[in-house]
Amino acid sequence: MTPRRPAVLTLGAAALWSLAAAQQPMPTRPRRIAQVFAAHSDSLMLLPGVVGVGIGQCGDEPCIKVMAAYSSPEITDRAPSEANMAFTLISPAFAAGAAIPAKHTCDGPDLSPALAWGGAPPTAKTFALIVDDPEAPAGTWVHWVLFNQTATLDALPENVPRTETLPQLGGTFQGRNDFGKLGYGGPCPPPGKPHRYFFKLYALDVELPLEWGATKADVVRAMKGHIVGQADLMGTYARRPR
Repeated sequence: MTPRRPAVLTLGAAALWSLAAAQQPMPTRPRRIAQVFAAHSDSLMLLPGVVGVGIGQCGDEPCIKVMAAYSSPEITDRAPSEANMAFTLISPAFAAGAAIPAKHTCDGPDLSPALAWGGAPPTAKTFALIVDDPEAPAGTWVHWVLFNQTATLDALPENVPRTETLPQLGGTFQGRNDFGKLGYGGPCPPPGKPHRYFFKLYALDVELPLEWGATKADVVRAMKGHIVGQADLMGTYARRPR
């Protein structure tokens, strides 16, 4: 039996507006696809079966690409070529929608997972990465903030040092997570059902005017109006009762 591959679905700006129509009136002038994506990517990731989203190219027009954990023969046949055009984020440590290995959590050595991406918009100058858990008991919990990584790079190695800056990565700055520390802090949920961890990579057309130690809120404010692409990856983790 041939395994079924994830399907890549495409949504244009009009489709995204239909998702938001019940929440707000249609603007008189359409916003750029990147702005629409930034506003609704989190909602897309919450749809049943969705394990990844990104911005890609559909002919001469930009479009939203949604990676779903199901497929049909028609979609599967054209998924590989479409996937190659999308701005996508992957990890060799875990598949989209799958469990994050314990070595990347507080139950292990808590190493940051390796990440790689492709299809970034040509106008990107830097990347910013935010990793958070929207299902934490106290509200969304931030696990990693990283920004001003040069757009000439397309990967992060495993076990990124928890230092203020990363000269080996083009002078990338690290922010402060909700554990009150710099760099990566892995999943550490209370025992129970799995939590979802969202790795969100932003392609930006500027270098952010921030210093190391900035918070997620600082980065989100500074990115406003400068996001030219976004790629998401979601993994899960659950801790067993002791």
